[in-house]
Amino acid sequence: MKKFICLAFLALFVVSAAQPLQAADKPEKVRIGYLSLVNGQLLSKYLQLHEKEMGVPVEWFRFNSGRDVNTAMASKSIDFGNVGLPPATIGLAGGMNYWGIMNANVLGAVESLVVRKDINSLKDLEGKTVVAPFGSTTHYLLIKALREAGVDMGKVKIMDMAPGEALAPFIRGDIDAAYIWEPGLGLVVQNGGKILLTSEQMAEKGHLTWDVISVQPEFARKYPELVMKFIKSELAAMEYWREHPEEAAKIIAKELGGISVEDAERMMAGTRLIGLDEQLSPAFLGTSAHKGRSAGDIINVAAFLLEQGRIKNEVPRQKAEDFLHPEFLEALRDGRNIK
Repeated sequence: MKKFICLAFLALFVVSAAQPLQAADKPEKVRIGYLSLVNGQLLSKYLQLHEKEMGVPVEWFRFNSGRDVNTAMASKSIDFGNVGLPPATIGLAGGMNYWGIMNANVLGAVESLVVRKDINSLKDLEGKTVVAPFGSTTHYLLIKALREAGVDMGKVKIMDMAPGEALAPFIRGDIDAAYIWEPGLGLVVQNGGKILLTSEQMAEKGHLTWDVISVQPEFARKYPELVMKFIKSELAAMEYWREHPEEAAKIIAKELGGISVEDAERMMAGTRLIGLDEQLSPAFLGTSAHKGRSAGDIINVAAFLLEQGRIKNEVPRQKAEDFLHPEFLEALRDGRNIK
């Protein structure tokens, strides 16, 4: 009898000890960093797609720039973060270790150079003050555009400024132009600005810019199925964007705040979302066996930033390719799990 009681107690202990291990199969919560701009993440947040798919609470953190997302990723404050091409490049050059798992969006007219009405060309910016968030996609494209137009860079004052901060100094006359994104862009246009150049036009010249969703490597190794579910939810949000544009515009207007549904529709038209198959094409992430153009984009931006003194180290091809992790997209496409 005594032996039976001991065995029963031992069995109960084993079962009890096993329960915490099962609970560790999922984190207590997932922390997602997103940018204050128009893309599918506003829909996945509002529709609670990640909570439904992953089955865990989700905490969202809104950032004004990819630079801020880099800081949060470096401090391990978030598990997933959306960053632009230049911020990702700066992060890699600075020794950050994170993985790019999917393209969030390709930037078009949603990012543009807005100027005063009397400015009709890039050359007219000589002697003027222009702002852009330093280290961002628009800062990169601004420098590219000015140099290609033969502008004397010594005659242009370029200042660091977040998109949401540009309206007041533009109205006061403190600045003459801003290369920023929506919704701050639209507010400046409504208050006397005009669009001189768009990121879509820069892409046509060969300077494609995009945002990428990154993940902490430790999180991805521990919870690979959750990473797949995260991507599945983001792709579902993109599909909702395409299938229900009117409803999507209403959601975006609510999420960003301070804009109309019509504004949201205009912003959506200036943003391109990439489906699963195209994500894995040579034009973007590529495959695990053959990484795509996104690696080359990182290398090109790194060379430019190094020349400009924005970074101290180049980003070699191997490092750029190692940043891209399309295996989660591939597994989702093939209907298999990642162990």
